[in-house]
Amino acid sequence: MIKYKKSGKSGEKTDFDIIVVGGGSAGFSAAIRGAEMGKKVALIENRTIGGTCVNIGCVPSKFIISEAFSGTSWNKIKEGRDNLVRNLRNEKYIKVLESYSDNVTYIHETATFTDNNSVILSSGKTVTADLYIITTGSKPSFPDITGIQEIDPLDSTGLLFIENLPESLIIVGGRFIALELGHVFAKLGVRVTILQRSKKLIPDYNTNISDEVEKLFRDQDIEVITGTKLLKASPKGSLKTLTYSKEGKEKEISADRIVFATGRTGNTDSLNPGAAGIKLDDSGHIITDKYLRTSNPKIFAAGDVLASPGLVYVAAKEGQTAVTNAFSELPLPLKYDSVPEVIFTHPQIARAGIREQDAVTRGIPVSISKFFISDTPYGLANNDKKGVIILIKNRDSGELIGGEIFAKDAGNMIQTITIAIKAHMTIEDIVGTYFPYLTAVEGIKLGAVVFNKDVKMLSCCAG
Repeated sequence: MIKYKKSGKSGEKTDFDIIVVGGGSAGFSAAIRGAEMGKKVALIENRTIGGTCVNIGCVPSKFIISEAFSGTSWNKIKEGRDNLVRNLRNEKYIKVLESYSDNVTYIHETATFTDNNSVILSSGKTVTADLYIITTGSKPSFPDITGIQEIDPLDSTGLLFIENLPESLIIVGGRFIALELGHVFAKLGVRVTILQRSKKLIPDYNTNISDEVEKLFRDQDIEVITGTKLLKASPKGSLKTLTYSKEGKEKEISADRIVFATGRTGNTDSLNPGAAGIKLDDSGHIITDKYLRTSNPKIFAAGDVLASPGLVYVAAKEGQTAVTNAFSELPLPLKYDSVPEVIFTHPQIARAGIREQDAVTRGIPVSISKFFISDTPYGLANNDKKGVIILIKNRDSGELIGGEIFAKDAGNMIQTITIAIKAHMTIEDIVGTYFPYLTAVEGIKLGAVVFNKDVKMLSCCAG
C-alpha cells in the first residue's frame, strides 16, 4: 500500500499543497487526484480550459472524420464540431471542476517560475506550493526552411478549423496526424498530396502495414511522395509552393494551402523553466525520471509536455501518477509497454506494445506472425479484403509483446492485444482462448495460430 507523506516542511507556509500548471487532461487528472487526497490544489490555465484534446485535437478531428465519411457537408460539420466541443468542455471540464471546488482553486492566468519554489501570475501575484505539477502540453513545430512564413503555413488545428475547404492541399508528414488529415480532407473532396521525409508512411510500423496504407491512399487518389527533403517555401501566384529534393533531384509542388504535421515541442515558453532548474530535451520537452519527477525534486510533469506517447489517456494516467508519486514514500514507475494507439483512417491503423525495432534495440529475441484479414472467416463472410494483423512474440518466453493491425475495426481489436500484453499471455495462451467466430477480433487468435501452423492447414474455425 502506498503511504502518503505530509506535504510541506515543518514551519514552512505555502499558499497551496499542489500547484498544477495546465488545464488539459493531465492537469485535470492531477488536480482531481490531489483533491481526492484532501490536498489544497491550484489549477492554473492561461488558455481555454480543457486543453488540446477536447478543444482543438482528438474530439473535433474524430467528429470531422465520422461526419465526413457519413457524407455530411463541411458547413454542417463545422456547426456540429463546435457544438460538440462546447458541450464536452462544459460537461467534462467546467462542471467537473465545480464539483471539486472545495479543494481546487481555478486560476485563469499565466504562471511563470521566478525561482525553484514559486510562480508569478500574469496579474503580478506570487503563489507558492509544496509541490508543482507541470501539464502545459505541447504545440506544433514548423520546419526551419526559408520562406515558410511567406506561405501562411497551417498546423493541424488551423486545418481542422479552416472556414472554407481549399481545392488542393499539401500535408507535410507521414505519421498519424498527417494520415488522418489527408484521409478525411480527401473524402471531403480536397485534392490531397502527402509529402513525407521517410521512405515509407508511418515508418515506425511494420512494412506490411506501411505498404497497405500507402496503397489505400493511392487507390483513393491521394498522391503520396516519400523520401523527400524540404528545401524552401514560397508563394506562387495564388498558390503556395514547396521546393524539395528526392533522389538527388530538385522538384516543386504547389497547392492552395500547406499543412505541416512534422512534430511537436513542449509548451514551456511562458514557464521560464530555467529559473526553476527544470531541464528540457532537444525537442523542448521536459525531462523527468521514471517517477515523473523533473530535475527539480519539488516539480513533477505529465502529459504532452513530456516526450512520452502523446495520447490523451496516457496524459491522464501520468497526471494521476505524478500526484500519487509526489506524496508517496513508495513511488511507482509508469510503464508504457502495453499502451495502445489508433489512427482513425478507413480502415483504421492500431498498435500496442513493443515495436519490432525497439525489441531488437533492447536485445529481445522476437518472432513475427502476419495474418491477412482476407484470410479470416470474418473477412471472407464480409468480403473484407483490406487489412493485416502483425503479432510480435518474445521468442524465448513465448509471450506476446507487441501487435499492429490495419483493419476496419482495428481500434476495437487492439484492446485485446493490449490486455494480452499486460497479462503477459503467451501465444499458446491466446491460441487456447475462445474467440467468437466470424468476428474481426478472431483474426488475433489466427495470427497466434500461424506462428506454428501454415494458414492453409487451418479449418474454418481455426482448428
